[in-house]
This record gives sequence, C-alpha cells and structure tokens, in this order.
Amino acid sequence: MLSIIHKFVICCRCTNTLAFIRLALQSRQNKEQRAQFSASAVYWVLCPNLERGIDYLRDAHLHKGLAFTLQERQVLGLQGLLSGGVKTQEEQVAICKYSFDRFDSPLNKYLYLSELLEMNERLFFSLVATDVEKFLPILYTPTVGLACQRFGLVYRKPRGLFVNIFDKGHVYAVMKNWPIHDVRAICVTDGERILGLGDLGAYGMGIPIGKLSLYTALAGIKPHQCLPIVLDVGTDNEELLVDPLYIGIRHKRVRGEEYHEFVEEFMQACVKRYGRTTLIQFEDFALPNAGTLLNRYRERFCTFNDDIQGTAGVVVAGVFGAARITKKKVSENKFLFLGAGSAGVGIADLLVDAMVEEGLDKKAAQDKIYLFDIDGLLTSKRQSGLPAHAKHFGKDLEPTKDFAKAVETLKPTCLIGASTQGGAFTPAILKQMAKNTERPIIFALSNPTDKAECTAQAAYDNTEGRCVYSSGSPFPPVKYNNKTYYTGQGNNSYVFPGIALGVIAAEVTKIPDSLFLTAARSVADMCTAEDIDVGRVYPPLSNIRKISFEIAKKIVERAYKLNIASVYPTPTDLDAFIQHHIYKTKYLQYVPELYTYPPSEYKTKSIEQISEEHKKKFSQ
Repeated sequence: MLSIIHKFVICCRCTNTLAFIRLALQSRQNKEQRAQFSASAVYWVLCPNLERGIDYLRDAHLHKGLAFTLQERQVLGLQGLLSGGVKTQEEQVAICKYSFDRFDSPLNKYLYLSELLEMNERLFFSLVATDVEKFLPILYTPTVGLACQRFGLVYRKPRGLFVNIFDKGHVYAVMKNWPIHDVRAICVTDGERILGLGDLGAYGMGIPIGKLSLYTALAGIKPHQCLPIVLDVGTDNEELLVDPLYIGIRHKRVRGEEYHEFVEEFMQACVKRYGRTTLIQFEDFALPNAGTLLNRYRERFCTFNDDIQGTAGVVVAGVFGAARITKKKVSENKFLFLGAGSAGVGIADLLVDAMVEEGLDKKAAQDKIYLFDIDGLLTSKRQSGLPAHAKHFGKDLEPTKDFAKAVETLKPTCLIGASTQGGAFTPAILKQMAKNTERPIIFALSNPTDKAECTAQAAYDNTEGRCVYSSGSPFPPVKYNNKTYYTGQGNNSYVFPGIALGVIAAEVTKIPDSLFLTAARSVADMCTAEDIDVGRVYPPLSNIRKISFEIAKKIVERAYKLNIASVYPTPTDLDAFIQHHIYKTKYLQYVPELYTYPPSEYKTKSIEQISEEHKKKFSQ
C-alpha cells in the first residue's frame, strides 16, 4: 500500500488529486476496508501542498456543485464550502431549465448559458443535450451576433486565446500560455466579417467560442480539446476604436504582407505546439483573405474554412433534400445566386462537384450556375470585370444590374441568397420563380434573421405554397392553405461538428472538398419521408447528435480510402472507434460513495409544480 502511495508522491508532487485518491482507494480490496482507510489523512500527510477543496469549485471541468457526494466532500476538502443539500445531476438540469426559461431576452439567456459553462462544464452540456433545437439559436445564430456586438459587456474571463499583431515573432510563446496540452481542434477568426455584421475586431471572439461549444454539444468532441482563438490585427470599425468598452488593440487593421506573415507564423505555431493533425477551422474572415488563406493552407495543414466549405456542405445537403421533393436530379436545375462572395462561390463549387457525380462534365455543370453580386450578373462583358475567385462562373451574356430582370430572363429553378440583403427576394421575384418552375427552390441563407433575403411566410405566400424553402436562421412554422410547413434551417451545425469529429478521430492530415460532399449526402440521407412531407429539406435538429455521429463514420471511411488518415491499423468497428472519442456529460465519480446523510422526511415538489407559483410570487 505505502509503496503505491510513495510512487505517486515521488512524481514531484504534481500528481492530480483525483488520480491520487482513486489509486489509494482502489488499493484496498473491498468496500469495508476502503471505509476504514482514511484517504484524506494519508493525502494530507504526504501531499500537504497539493491543491484541494475550493479548486474543485473553481475549475469548470471538475465542478459538480451540490452533486458532490458526502464522501467526495469529506475526501476532497469540500465540506462546508457547499451547503448541506445533495442533488443529482438530473435535478440540477431541471433547475437550470427553469432558470433559463425565466429570462425573456435572448441576450440574457446567452449570458446565463455562458456563465453556466464557465462554472460547470458537464452540467452545461447536459442541459443543452435535453433540447438542442431550443438552445442552438441562443448559443449560435442569431443570438451570437448580438453577443459579439456586446462582447465588451459579455467578456468576463479567458475562454480562448487572443494573439495580436504585436505578438508577431513570438506567437509560439503566446500559444504556450494556453494551459491545456491536448488541443485537437482550433477555431480561429480575425473578426473582419462577423456574420452579416461586418468588422467587429476582437469582439469576434464570440464566434469561435460558439462554434467550439457546438463541437461538443452537437458531436461530443471533448471540450478541453477545443481552443477558440482571435487573431487581433486591429479593426477598421471607427465606432469600436473609440468605444471605451472595446477589448481589442486600438489600431487600424493590418493588411498585406505583414498580415500574411503573421498568419503563417500562427499556423506554424499551432502545428509546433499541438501536432501536424491539429484541426484548424477558419471562421468569418473577409472575402479578400478567406479564399486566399484556404488555398494557401489546405494542402499543407489540416484546415478548412467553414464559411466557404461548411456552408457549401450544408446548402448542398439541402439541395439533395429538395431534389427528393421536386423529383428532379440536382443537375436538372438552373441555379441563380444573389451574392458571389466566398460563401456563394464555395456553394457553387460544391454543387458543380455534385453534378459531376451525377454524370455531367465540369463545364456543363458550371454552365448551370449564374452568380449575381453588387456589380450585377457575372459576365465577361461587364466593365468592372470578374472577381478572381469567381471567374470560372462568368457567362458570355450582356451585363445587368437588375436582379429581378435576371430572374425573369434566365428562368432559374433554384434561387440561393448569400447577400446579407434583407428582403432582397421581393414578392415580385418570388412570384416569378413560381412561374419558372412547378416547385421553385428558395434558399434565403443570410444571417442573422433580419438579413435573410425573404421570410418563410413570404416565400410560401408568393409561390402559392409550392416552394421548397430553407433559411440560414430559424423561422417559425408556416401555415398555408390549412397546412403547416416546418421549413429547414440551413445551419452549418449539421455539417461541421460531424466532420470535425471524424477528422479528429482518424487524425486526418488534410481536408479535401470531397469530405464535405460526403457529409452533405449523409445529412440528406437522414431526412425521413415525414420530414419531406412537411417541407423539411434537413432532418430535425433534435437528431443532430446522431447525424454528427453518422457523418463522422462516413468521414473516417472516406479518409482511409483517400489515404489521408494517420491512425493505424484501420479500425474495423467504426462505431466503437468513434465512440471512444465522445465526451461523456455524466459527472465523474471522484471517490466511491461510502455513506450519505439520512433520508429526509420531506418530499419536495417538482420544478414544474413550483414554476407557476414562483412566477406569481416574483412578478409582484
């Protein structure tokens, strides 16, 4: 017994408290012997300087609140630091639901969830798992946009890493300051194009925090393996530069060679710190940098750009779903995009790949796609020329800046909005789409909600209820002709968490576009006949954990076929292989529960029973 303890103490007293106690208690052969063994006494004699007690309440990874058992409180030095009541994790989740529902403002709901995550990690993810559809609009779009705009008020404590341009030459040293060594996924932004809100600089931290929360909530990736990062290179937002609440460097945005040298140093530092297969997700970079950085690093690093590739994956999944409603193959459609930025062109490129899989050659597939940007239709004849990233979609047509006229003359069967121009799909345009085809496909993808090109209700009302509709932000169910339609939300959350889980599990070295097409087909295949009947082109978000798991399996299979996986031997049981990487939201049991308080003679009411009573009491 003592030899086991001494082995632990010799390790420079850096032993984790949990590991020490577990070893000491497990060294006894049965429950009665463990009860007689004073683990805490031995612990304090041999390890007086190790952290204990209050540290379990300060660390979100370890915190259980009132769910610490009486035995754990005694052994870990928590007795007296917590009130006497002991609750189960299920009881805590019910209380959190009640507390969450008492807030009216989405921003206040976001703040409540943020504070819960900072306090008790497993309780937070257990809560979110109870109703993903309810919590997702708060954790991410549309509420996260408001949270980013108010991030100076939201910011409390470090939830990620800020690497600023003045750290250039010392980025690796900054990366080493993050205390966790087992980082497998990084989400990084430079804050220049946050959703449809523009340049928010360091306030953009809300986006990688939100994205990585979804990695865990929607795919089960272990939260300690996720690191949100902002590359703070300044901001050109004059309001922020003079805002006393702004938390970033007050400097005009650095561009050009200095910027790219800084990003290159950052990428090299990530690999040096965490390894060659560390997943690096680019998020909300502006058009001039988004495509450039993706093309520069996609073959050298395990990286992807969610705005380009993730958006493309989920939209193409929606098009696959729409094809089941319209009874047409993807290649039988004609597509018109409003918005030819990085997201729009990324969607178009993946649609081309999908049509090539259906048998079209690449040029014929590109001919079925028309793009419209701020300067009008992308044609080889327009005076402003074609943007470099979209030249392959330029058409030999007369230029026009009249989008409604383009809808009339080109007669597209699918309209895709990626413009951030709220209401751009006017009633006249929607009515024209109803003339172009029997079942027009209308995807109004811009975020947040007020930036959507049209609402779900407007789409159904102006197409005689014949449209297939999807949006980027959630809309309530639509009633038309005594039928209720549950429209799909083309949320990237369907795709990127599952891809990330598969990439992390197989330790993929690079992420080709074919993985996103694989994910898109997986999502579409999980749409049931009932989903299709009510107008959904995506399966319900309530099934997102299952969807992500299935995507991860397909990604792992595809990675081994493409020879880009680096875990060997090849797993034979994919379910068990993926499950090994899944985060468990149930509380850890730090020490065996040997005794407890005597049972109370009082029976408590349920949370539901007291809900109305509390509402009446506190409203007075």
